Amino acid sequence: TDRSSRFMGWSTTKSLVSILIGIALDQGLIKSIDDPVDRYLPELGEGGYKGVTIRQVLQMRSGVDYEERYDFANPGIAASNHIAALVKNNRRFVDPARTIRRKHAPGAKFEYKTIDTAVLGLLIERVSGSTLAAYMARNLWEPLGAEADGFFIMDGAPGVGREFSGAGFNSTLRDYARIGQMMLDGGKANGRQIVPASWVALSTRATANVADPEPGYGMQWWMMGGSAYSAIGLQGQYIFVDPATRTVVVKFSYFPPAEAAADAETAALLAAASAWQPR
Repeated sequence: TDRSSRFMGWSTTKSLVSILIGIALDQGLIKSIDDPVDRYLPELGEGGYKGVTIRQVLQMRSGVDYEERYDFANPGIAASNHIAALVKNNRRFVDPARTIRRKHAPGAKFEYKTIDTAVLGLLIERVSGSTLAAYMARNLWEPLGAEADGFFIMDGAPGVGREFSGAGFNSTLRDYARIGQMMLDGGKANGRQIVPASWVALSTRATANVADPEPGYGMQWWMMGGSAYSAIGLQGQYIFVDPATRTVVVKFSYFPPAEAAADAETAALLAAASAWQPR
């Protein structure tokens, strides 16, 4: 790889979708994140998402019955959805949200679910009247001053599928770093306020609940201890931001599956980079 290589962001994409929700809120396309998501997406009103607020979806506290397990030899709902939407391309990844059942009361329990972010992507499509990529290009990528085109992998059949908003964005490492720098600068880049500073602060603050993972989860961002937070993707992608030390680190790599030592080693690396002071 080199500086022109595009890297699949996997679930770092979720944090980019959170940024877009903040922009749509600022533009008045979304009135309040405490609105039920089915107010904007009425097709979700018959299933587990009925009455679930946008805030709860952002916090991965929707309560819907979607186990994030990718055992393709013995597929559950998540693995089956992955196969149908992204391998066979015969439906959209978000389609199960229409009929999914409820497992917990909305807001009661944190459970990481890519389907929640797929719902947020559909929400942006609906309120903007645009594709996710076009909305992102106009409102984030171009104002950010990105040096290269980014792109999404698509789900579903030709003419039906759209951007896979749960984990499908690809970009260069340097442009991922521009995202981190913008977040560090309170939503500003190139002299413009791209995303409100209030959204940057809100979305990167841990939800106050003792049952949530340590050190916490915000709105599609993982807390990393102290003031630091990160977008994290499957098996080795990080956009790490620590406002206390004015540090941004982007790391795109591949970890062997279930390799906990690699995660721990990376956490130590990021903490050391944040603590380092130039002499």
